[in-house]
Amino acid sequence: MQKRYGFEISSAKLVCFLHIFLIIFLIGCARNGYDPSKITHRPRIFLDGGPPIPILDEYDIAGTQLGSFTDIFNPGEEARIYGIWVGLDRRAAMNLQKETAKNIGRNLNLVVNGSVVGLHPIEATITNGFIPFMFTHRRSEKEVYSFYQKLETSVRQIQLELQNLRN
Repeated sequence: MQKRYGFEISSAKLVCFLHIFLIIFLIGCARNGYDPSKITHRPRIFLDGGPPIPILDEYDIAGTQLGSFTDIFNPGEEARIYGIWVGLDRRAAMNLQKETAKNIGRNLNLVVNGSVVGLHPIEATITNGFIPFMFTHRRSEKEVYSFYQKLETSVRQIQLELQNLRN
């Protein structure tokens, strides 16, 4: 038995304490908030008229942003057109640059859970890794925000899934 700091600790208790501390520490490091049940939207990007293989999938997407445009010729509430800006990781951005350089004049389709939800006409090579997609159908503001919230949550959870796979 060792007597330090006014109390006694046996070697067995010390080893047990260190094992428990190590287990708690490792579990705490491994948990990063990943919850697979929160992945409800798996976005993929296809080339319109191309093979049914996505040029970019959900693991290439680094983040999303919601944006809107206003139709200046129509002053009503229904004049607001919403879109999703998709940001890609570095490797995917380089792949996107190559694909858009070869396919100017075609469209990119944003497909979520098997349905085309957005499109982007390729007018020039995309060099910055961001793709603005306009929704293919008009949606109410409430529907847009609900969809975006689910998409953003899914993208964040997919990034955490990737992080877990790398560790």
